[in-house]
Amino acid sequence: MLTRITLLILLNVFLVFPFNNEIIGDFTYDYDISKNELYIFNNLFELNTYDLRNGILINSRRILKPETSEMNNRTWSGLYSGEIDLSPEVMSGLLRNLILRKIDDEKFYLFHDGGGLILSLENNKLQRVDNSFPFMNKFFGGFVKYDKKIYHFGGYGLFRTNNTLLVFDEGNSNQWDEISFKNKEPQELQYGIASFNHLLIDSNYYIIGGNSSFNNERFYNNSILKFNFENYNWNSLGEINLDLSDNPLIIPAETCFYVFKKDFFYQVQILKEKILKFNYSGDFNVESLGSSPAYRRASKTFLSIDNTGEEFGIISMNDYDNKYIHAFRNHNGKLNTSILNSYRLDDIIDLDSLEVTPLFSVEQSRNQFFLPMLIILLIIIINLLYKGLKSDKILNNTKLYNFENDELFFLGTKINIDNNSIEIIKMLLENDQITSNDIVAKLVDNGLSYDYASKVKNKIIESLNEKFEFITNSNEPFISISKSSQDKRIQILSLLKK
Repeated sequence: MLTRITLLILLNVFLVFPFNNEIIGDFTYDYDISKNELYIFNNLFELNTYDLRNGILINSRRILKPETSEMNNRTWSGLYSGEIDLSPEVMSGLLRNLILRKIDDEKFYLFHDGGGLILSLENNKLQRVDNSFPFMNKFFGGFVKYDKKIYHFGGYGLFRTNNTLLVFDEGNSNQWDEISFKNKEPQELQYGIASFNHLLIDSNYYIIGGNSSFNNERFYNNSILKFNFENYNWNSLGEINLDLSDNPLIIPAETCFYVFKKDFFYQVQILKEKILKFNYSGDFNVESLGSSPAYRRASKTFLSIDNTGEEFGIISMNDYDNKYIHAFRNHNGKLNTSILNSYRLDDIIDLDSLEVTPLFSVEQSRNQFFLPMLIILLIIIINLLYKGLKSDKILNNTKLYNFENDELFFLGTKINIDNNSIEIIKMLLENDQITSNDIVAKLVDNGLSYDYASKVKNKIIESLNEKFEFITNSNEPFISISKSSQDKRIQILSLLKK
């Protein structure tokens, strides 16, 4: 009978030296941390499932290619209607922009990195499930699933980042719809964000790191940001007590961010609001795990948790001996071949070197801020009462909005608008009244489909009116909509008079 120690050693041997850790060809991957499984879709149209505990191939499925007609003559990552070539050589290039995600048991989707395109791998067949543009200029954003819905936040495109949150309207329009926030997004998101690290804990969506690009300038996010999917509110929790501006390798898992900087390893514990700092063991080379450069998908590193020992009564000796870091690296001796290297986390770090620091650069306590918060609350209440009494005077004597040099301001507050919004505002400024059809026609001339142009027009008007009402407290909408006196089917749009 094997002793517990011997059994544990054998388990580790299988984990660190898998049966076959070579992956041939180009691929995209995902993993299930609860099942300890790795999923790889390659340029040969194979979806392979591996057991991360021993590296053995569990299942291999041959995915059937779609017929040209099934692509509905829509563009796909530079391929146009007509004869679509999905040869291994072409798929190698396409896989660089496709992200594999396991949505549910036996349900896999491929998402285009720029948003828009969604392909399913259900029933061993590649099928397109969306009805949108192939990509939506949201590169290096974040895909997340919450409450059976798929969301896509942020991203980079057209020389700037964005802060839009889209939800996939699956089963209805099969298009991406924009989510309106209930409050004003934090200042860190005013110019959008991309290439960030994100983590979903219950209904809270946390973001650390990331870059904003606007007018050829780049800004780095030093704060921890949180979005709640239940109330649709954003919050900036504070500046993180860790410099991430050098874009270190960061792996989100469970309720933590695992950060591999050049000299030290950090475990960012979001819920406990602290950071654990460790030295690396011996001469471990952190570069062997890869890196996370901004605006590049160079990192192929992830974390798994093995609880096999618990089945045999083996108790973990620390919080890290059952966690494994896996990294795909190019094979030095074989062309177009990757090797999956695996390391036990407590072999990477020196557990005796532990240091604990606060999560935020400025440590705050609830008691410390109770009195100031009470004072602020009283000021807000008094201010609201004053605004209620004086609202008419304020509205009559203050310029509610201003639009100059393609920039929009509500009561001096700058509003982030895209090119389509600018086009609509210019048309409304040039005409006292304009029909909805005229605006849709203009957007179609700019390259949008008729259905999508109509939806974009409605979303822009709804968003601008909501922001205008929130900022100005005006009872009148920024853009009013009425029916034509000649034809009730025609909508007439007009801008609020200054």
